[in-house]
Amino acid sequence: MADTLDAEARATATVLTRPPTDPRKWAGWARSVPGGHLVVLRAFLGVTFCYAGLDKLATRGFFQASNPASIQAQLNASALSTPVGHLLHPVIHIAVLVGLLISFGELAVGIGTLLGLYARLAAGGGMLLALLFFLTVSYNSSPYFYGPDIVFVFAWTPFVLNGAGALSLDAAFLARRQRELGALGGSGAAPAGSAGVAVVNRRAAVAKLATGALVGGVTLFLGGMAAAAGRALGRHSTALTGPTFPSGAGGATSTTVGGSGSTGSTTTTVAAGSGGPPKGKRLGPASAVAVGNAVGFTDPSQGTPAYVVQPKAGEFLAFSAICTHAGCTVGFVQSVEQFQCPCHGSIFSAVTGDVIQGPAPRPLPAIGIEESGGELYVTD
Repeated sequence: MADTLDAEARATATVLTRPPTDPRKWAGWARSVPGGHLVVLRAFLGVTFCYAGLDKLATRGFFQASNPASIQAQLNASALSTPVGHLLHPVIHIAVLVGLLISFGELAVGIGTLLGLYARLAAGGGMLLALLFFLTVSYNSSPYFYGPDIVFVFAWTPFVLNGAGALSLDAAFLARRQRELGALGGSGAAPAGSAGVAVVNRRAAVAKLATGALVGGVTLFLGGMAAAAGRALGRHSTALTGPTFPSGAGGATSTTVGGSGSTGSTTTTVAAGSGGPPKGKRLGPASAVAVGNAVGFTDPSQGTPAYVVQPKAGEFLAFSAICTHAGCTVGFVQSVEQFQCPCHGSIFSAVTGDVIQGPAPRPLPAIGIEESGGELYVTD
């Protein structure tokens, strides 16, 4: 046991070695301490997850079901288009709670990683969250490396396997325990089964748990402050919305990634009086769609959001409103005749559905639309 304690003490002393004041010597220091070369990665992951959690809490639209970038919309999209969809259906009705758990989970992972407190646990939580995001919101990214979540999954592995290493509270608590054990036996080796060792170990565990509870309280406070500030300042997501047909014929209610076989080409239009109403679902009056504007509706064949556009007088086109990158609902920007995704910035032409700016890999799927007798019909 003495050899084990001495080795652990030496490792702890190495971990706690402070970086040199001369920046030119940092590379050598980082190579000399366990985990030192990962400090930058640890800082990046910690800051990123803190930011992600606070951003969700501060953005009111993230919890509003009517918002295209909300947690409800993302769960609906993932439930219909990913391999874990059957696991998501039961939780869609508690989407706000799921959003809160994800937001506070990201914040807790970020703070724990930055402080190096329960580092393996924090890293494991970060890995699970990244894996969840990979299997849902970024599952349909093609090629897979366009989605960042798969990268985050593997970025957490060094900390899951080895802990935080240098400059961490875990290392500080370990060093304190070693000092107290050393005081018991003079040389750092207390007799096996000693009551003193049990007391030291118990005291160390309680101190670490108390620190963890304090950090947890700070996490809840920061999250609550972010949520309050976001609502006080009226912060919304960048989701773009517009008019929709009445709920009987439209009114987007759910989202999914769909139509992978579509090319996004223009759809058929039929002039009034060309042979009676076409077969299909009536949307509403064509006059509701102004020239150069778009109106939202629900695609009757998929139950997903879509837009009908009139780029020039008498020409009506329809496209799915589901971004082909990660399943968010796009918004229409009339001034440039484009569809823009509020989640990752993809831009599509509102005339052809083609991708103008990625990361979306495919055009928006086209939907058959016809105009007859002043009414619009979905024919697909």
